[in-house]
Amino acid sequence: MARISQRPKLSLWKYIFLVSLGFLVLFLVRLNYQLMVHLNRDAAVGSAAAAGSNAADMRRNEEAKVDPKALQKLSMLRKEVSTMKEKVSTMKGMLNDIKSNSNSAANTANLDLSHPNDHLSGHILPTGELERITCSPSTSKAQSDRMNKRFVEWWSHSACPDQAWMEGIHTIFDVANAISNKQVALDSSDGSKPFLVLDIGCNKGYTSADFLDALSPGTNMNPNSLVHAIRSIAKEDNTKYDRDGGVCNDSDKPLNEDRESVRGVEVHCFEPSPATYQMLTRAHAKLMPREDGGGGTAKWHIHNVGLHEVNGQMAWHNACASAVGDELCTIVPEGTEDAITVPVVTVDKFLEDTYQSTSASTLPLVHMLKIDAEGLDPAVLTGSTQLLTQNRAVMVMFEFNPGLSEKENPHGMWGKNGNPHKDLLEVTSWLDTLGYDCYLDTRVPKGKEVGKVPDAPALYRITGDCLVEEPRVRGWANVVCASRKFGSVAWGLRRLATMVE
Repeated sequence: MARISQRPKLSLWKYIFLVSLGFLVLFLVRLNYQLMVHLNRDAAVGSAAAAGSNAADMRRNEEAKVDPKALQKLSMLRKEVSTMKEKVSTMKGMLNDIKSNSNSAANTANLDLSHPNDHLSGHILPTGELERITCSPSTSKAQSDRMNKRFVEWWSHSACPDQAWMEGIHTIFDVANAISNKQVALDSSDGSKPFLVLDIGCNKGYTSADFLDALSPGTNMNPNSLVHAIRSIAKEDNTKYDRDGGVCNDSDKPLNEDRESVRGVEVHCFEPSPATYQMLTRAHAKLMPREDGGGGTAKWHIHNVGLHEVNGQMAWHNACASAVGDELCTIVPEGTEDAITVPVVTVDKFLEDTYQSTSASTLPLVHMLKIDAEGLDPAVLTGSTQLLTQNRAVMVMFEFNPGLSEKENPHGMWGKNGNPHKDLLEVTSWLDTLGYDCYLDTRVPKGKEVGKVPDAPALYRITGDCLVEEPRVRGWANVVCASRKFGSVAWGLRRLATMVE
């Protein structure tokens, strides 16, 4: 995920779009230049042929000048120029929107980021909540058709998403804190309530590293430093971990440009695999040896437990005992040969024990509830019912993989063989009743992909009948949700999900 400088009290989105706008303009100039060169070259060839050839030669040259391939190339160039002009115009409009709303960002009572002409994004209500909207049947069908076409062309469209919503996440969470505290204005001096991230299914720790880098870059815990620590540990053990840089090449992600800021952040990393847990503990010792829990510090807590919808002990595949990052590390039926026992806990129970949240009113604000539970994501969500019902999770992200239940060693709840079976739309509908908007997170077209589906958005909206059928993914996909109670946060995601009307 891209990173931007997160200096306090600066218009972060403004700089994002200014830089992006600059790149788009440069690209547009380059395309126009190529078009002019191509046309001039064809004209020169035609003139030379006319001067030195007879009438028959001239006719052949005329035919050459209208070669279908050349015309097709020119047509594609013109189309790209037209597309880039439209994108430049759109970005200018979005930049103007941001400028016009920047003054109200400091006052959550007046924080209305909606565009007056964007009837598909809705408005932030006087309560600070984002209004719930629904898609028309025609919009839903167009959205589903566009998404399914995209997945046919690019199976991993949602497997390793760009997570465009991560831009400026520090500011987004600051606004969420202000809304939670019912403050009229943002109070940046309130360091008593750190950002709280629950990284469930931590694996090699790259999600933890992403959020620590985004929210407190001065701690030097980031994807780049983490991969070096992991490889150092592997070298000490004379081994090599599979995909040590992350399945999505997470270690290559750009770092936060602000390398000095340190903010109170707590990231809880839950990893049921004893082998992976030991590796993470050693990485923690290398990267954050001075972590002492003092005020204003970033903390990375690592727990050797699984998350589920019940509390107790469960049997896990024996791959959990020895292999770091093995996807077979999941819950298996009781009595399975060579299975190991690992404790499991619900999110609600963990928060109750850790933060003494004996009632809904004392629940801490969880800024990100991230779940990657090898197909058991619906169970973990069920175990978070109190947190979600009270809208004390600002954002939720989880993985959807219907193919897990169809493998040689089937597991998980998604897909036709899920046990118990769960559909994505069933889960997102439940979250909708609790006040959450959900989206399918994606990778936007880049390089050779540009032009295949020009209107492919950063997010596909699910909530509000905007998808009428299960996504036809051929692998795993990622879902991100935001509580409508935190209107400005939910609006930020909704505006990334451009719709087909």
